[in-house]
Amino acid sequence: MIYGIGIDIVHIPKFKQAIEKWGEKLENRLFTQNELAYCKKRRFPEQHLAARFAAKEAFFKALGRAVQFSAVEVANGQDGKPCLSLIKRSYDQPSAFSLNFKTHLTLSHDGDYCVAQAVLESTEPHP
Repeated sequence: MIYGIGIDIVHIPKFKQAIEKWGEKLENRLFTQNELAYCKKRRFPEQHLAARFAAKEAFFKALGRAVQFSAVEVANGQDGKPCLSLIKRSYDQPSAFSLNFKTHLTLSHDGDYCVAQAVLESTEPHP
């Protein structure tokens, strides 16, 4: 059963300005070390970071509540598809992690924008 659907769009130049203004403080708040290492190896790191930010926002919308950004990691699976992992429990939202989800995630970028969509599938009823 579909638990939730979320979508988010990010204006990459605006996102890049925020990263330039707040630097590592913002990066470390929004991303895991694995995400930062992966994105910073790319030709356009801001584009990849913005897409991961959009993915987390889309996931939070699908979940219906926010959790710590650092509790969620976006990576590429062995097949190259983006995947989302919950890497630690959020102390303020334990119920967010009490259901078993299958997450479907897609990322795209074109020009100055990137977009992400997340679909959460659960075998359990919505709380």
